[in-house]
Amino acid sequence: MIDDRGPVVHQALLIHRLIELRRGNGLTQEKVARSLEWSHAKLMRYEGGTQVLPKADLDALLDLYRVLGTAQGRKLQEIGRRARDKPWWYPHRHALSVEERYYVGLEMGAARIRQCAPALVPGLLRTRDYAHALCSMTDPDGEVDRLVEVLMGRQGVMLTRSPVPEQVYVLDEAVLRRIVGGREKPEVMVRQLHHLVERSASVQLRIIPEEVGLHFGALGGFTLFDFDEGLPPVLHTEHRGRVVASKKEEDVHAYAEAFDRLVEEHALGASRSLALIEHHARRLQDQINAAASEGTGAHVNSVETSAGAGEDPGVSAGGLLGVFEPRPPPSFSAGFGVEVGSE
Repeated sequence: MIDDRGPVVHQALLIHRLIELRRGNGLTQEKVARSLEWSHAKLMRYEGGTQVLPKADLDALLDLYRVLGTAQGRKLQEIGRRARDKPWWYPHRHALSVEERYYVGLEMGAARIRQCAPALVPGLLRTRDYAHALCSMTDPDGEVDRLVEVLMGRQGVMLTRSPVPEQVYVLDEAVLRRIVGGREKPEVMVRQLHHLVERSASVQLRIIPEEVGLHFGALGGFTLFDFDEGLPPVLHTEHRGRVVASKKEEDVHAYAEAFDRLVEEHALGASRSLALIEHHARRLQDQINAAASEGTGAHVNSVETSAGAGEDPGVSAGGLLGVFEPRPPPSFSAGFGVEVGSE
């Protein structure tokens, strides 16, 4: 079977295995660097995932760790080759920040994705029109079509992976009420709601009703990526427009527990969640039909929310950006392989 996890995750897997080998041989970073006549900083860049290993340097490490020419060594060479591959989004790289490339790379190689979305439909569940409306608002200067194509590419890759990763999404009801597309094109939101109903056949989709009030997820969206073969999970959090990636065990554990509580204690069950989505789709369609019959065109009033018009606490400028959850600031902390596919 073809391994389709992508270069970012292969880079992470390679680093994970190489560090295990170094430690298994009783070697420190300083000893390895001296043995290969490298600077300590060079090895740190490799093990930190900020630089992809060229074949010659990988072979030098495998030789030092006494696995070059063995089955284990050949497996690592193959992982290294895949880590050096250009990802599918390489032609669109200039439209994406380094952090966005990293996010897509994690998504591409994850075995499980758990996401809490308090403000907007998650990227992998968006329709083309919904995505275009968001990108038009935040990226008006020529990159809209390219960003939307990247999003469609992300969705296509996810649907063709084998096996398809498990996906669990928890959405606040405010996501269903917010009419992306505006009063002029409310049908964009109707189609998006119907699309969520269709996607619920292949992903786990749970809705937190507005009567729950304030909950952990309302403070900011977050995503948990889980991986196979012993790779540590990665947490992405968003709060007030700031996005941080973390592999710290205590961070991941805290958010994983919080996600489980949202599912078990606050969100509706699968069938009731589906019914609520369908209810909002019918309600909005009824408003459109009523406006049309009154001769007022497609304009409809925004659906009221528990926070009041324009007051949804989960919305930030960053949360509306591009095709990802927000476009991160320069202080974004990436984990492994963030430069894969960059020039």
